[in-house]
Amino acid sequence: MENMTLSETVGFLHSYEIECDPHMIEKWITEGKLKATKRDNSNTIIEMDVLDFIDELRWSGTAYEKEMDDQIKIGRMEKEISLLHKKVDKLKDEKIDFEFQLGISPFN
Repeated sequence: MENMTLSETVGFLHSYEIECDPHMIEKWITEGKLKATKRDNSNTIIEMDVLDFIDELRWSGTAYEKEMDDQIKIGRMEKEISLLHKKVDKLKDEKIDFEFQLGISPFN
């Protein structure tokens, strides 16, 4: 795995469409969210650790977040299911509208 500087880490995260700057990277390191080693008075970050960090960001706030209580997972899944039901209902309405615009009978 490749070692990266703070600025290289910023560029790497930007390539994953994660907005950040060197100060945010240092904050994440201080908070223990991102692993780094201090060398010559600067932080060195391993690419695999950044990929792990990206993965944790991806699932943060979802039912798939690591080390979460089962009740919280269930609550988040129920909320997600409810939102999906609303999306399905909206898509069904759009389908009916498009069929009407195209002159397609709903009974065909």
